[in-house]
Amino acid sequence: MISLLPLIYVVFAAGVALTKHRYVTLTTTRIRYASHLMSPSEPDRLAGTLAICLFLASLGCASFALQPPPDILVAMNWHLGPYAVAPILWSALASVCVASFGANAHAATDAAY
Repeated sequence: MISLLPLIYVVFAAGVALTKHRYVTLTTTRIRYASHLMSPSEPDRLAGTLAICLFLASLGCASFALQPPPDILVAMNWHLGPYAVAPILWSALASVCVASFGANAHAATDAAY
């Protein structure tokens, strides 16, 4: 079960990122407004560029979540019962980044199109 935990975290984080709720709608409105302020002639291009950058950051964090933790976390010898907590902590933290970057990429995509 512990070996499947990083994959489960990433799947749940992707689900959170793809969920449309009021915070995504609010962020969409703010990104659209900022894009119009920065470039009134092509506001969709700026929001689209932001969406691509945030999507790539989300994919990068997902790849980090599926990798083993850094050696410094393993060296701290944190244990939770019979299991080491470093892989669990690493994948959970990286999955929060996946959800954060993914939700903002969702909002930027909505603002662009």
